[in-house]
Amino acid sequence: MACYLGVDGGGSKTAFALIDATGQVLARATAPTSYYFNDGFDVVERVLAQGVADICAQAGIDPADIGAAFFGIPGYGEASGDIDQLDAVPGRVLGHDRYSCDNDMVCGWAGSLAGEDGINVISGTGSMTYGERHGIGRRVGGWGELFGDEGSAYWVATQGLNAFSRMSDGRLTRGPLYELL
Repeated sequence: MACYLGVDGGGSKTAFALIDATGQVLARATAPTSYYFNDGFDVVERVLAQGVADICAQAGIDPADIGAAFFGIPGYGEASGDIDQLDAVPGRVLGHDRYSCDNDMVCGWAGSLAGEDGINVISGTGSMTYGERHGIGRRVGGWGELFGDEGSAYWVATQGLNAFSRMSDGRLTRGPLYELL
């Protein structure tokens, strides 16, 4: 039986899905974040190994039975010197080379648009926008909480706390947020 693995890493969690050739979901798993900028390369291998083991156990297969896999790794490609290390991790976990890696933003685009031309906006732990047209991809944002991430959970929370502090100091008219906090 042919089966395919998709992995969508992120700042909050890493999601795994195994499907067959018809697109039927065979197994799903969730593991912690695989964001290596915070916890180093070891976290990527540990999280991917955990998720692949969970998926394989649910489906009753070995990693060698996975025909092809895609790993969307948060931060992938943002530091060119890290690409080779990140590319090698799935090979150690799967025990074969039938996989590819890219930034996790590609997962959102491919999943929401089935690989067709279009734009996908990610607004989770962080935020960024990715789109493709005629096979050419472009990315906007994803610069992290210090430089951007407008619309992300972090950004929304800091904007709320900023408004609350201004309400508390009298620099902004008190509103419902002030009463809630």
